[in-house]
Amino acid sequence: WEDATKKAVKHASKSVKNIRSVYVQDQSASVKDGEVVDFRVNLKITFEVN
Repeated sequence: WEDATKKAVKHASKSVKNIRSVYVQDQSASVKDGEVVDFRVNLKITFEVN
C-alpha cells in the first residue's frame, strides 16, 4: 500500500503543486490466477492554493 500511495502522489504532483497530505480512503488488490498482481489505493489529496 505504501508503494501504491507513493506512486499516486508522484503522478498527481505532475499537475498539482503544493501537495500537503493524502488520506487513504480505500485499499484493494487485484488477483489473477491465485496471485496478487497489483495494489490500488483511493486517495484524497490535500494541497495549498497560492
